[in-house]
Order: sequence, then C-alpha cells, then structure tokens
Amino acid sequence: MNFNSIGYFQFNNLLQSRVPLVLVVLDEIDLKPWYNSLIHMHLENVSVFCDSTRAVELVNAKKLPSHFAIIILDMHGQNSPRVTEDLEKAGYLNVYYVKNGFVGISEERQNSKIG
Repeated sequence: MNFNSIGYFQFNNLLQSRVPLVLVVLDEIDLKPWYNSLIHMHLENVSVFCDSTRAVELVNAKKLPSHFAIIILDMHGQNSPRVTEDLEKAGYLNVYYVKNGFVGISEERQNSKIG
C-alpha cells in the first residue's frame, strides 16, 4: 500500500477547504471547469506548472517549511510517484501524489456523480 497517494475525494476536499498547499502540475491540466471562482483563485495561488525535472527546483524556490503540504498531479499518474520521492529526498515531509493522475480523478469524479 502506498501512503503517499490520494484520490479524488481527498484532493477535492483539500481544494474545497482551501488548505494551504502547493499543487505541482506536471502536464497541461485545467481544473478550472470543476470549480467556482473562489477555488479558481485558490488554484491560481497554489499551482506550480512544470515538467518533472524542474519540480524540486521550483518548490525549493518557494522557500517552504519542510512540513508544508505538496500535491503532485500529472495526466496519468506515471511521473508523480517519482517526483514525490524526489521532493521527499529534498527534505519535504508532507508530499502526496494524485493516484492515477488527472485521468483517475476524472473517472472517480464522474462515478461519484452517478451513484
């Protein structure tokens, strides 16, 4: 079991609650259609868009405390686990990735509306 992964419900709760975090987006993903304008502003303030090779550099540039929450999101969940490990090796203690990426949470979100 991987304790560093979160699904749609955890991800959505973090954003809806406007929890202080950094969202590292590794692919061209647009979450704005899912949320209202207040969450849009939160997303704009917390998101870092980059490729997987620059994630540690850009998070370090923010000069965050080591316990600050960091969420990694990519399209299919393939690069996020590695970036999570890289950030942990850099000393960050509260790093998670979205399991199965944007595609996975899109499916979870859709299934939650059906039932």
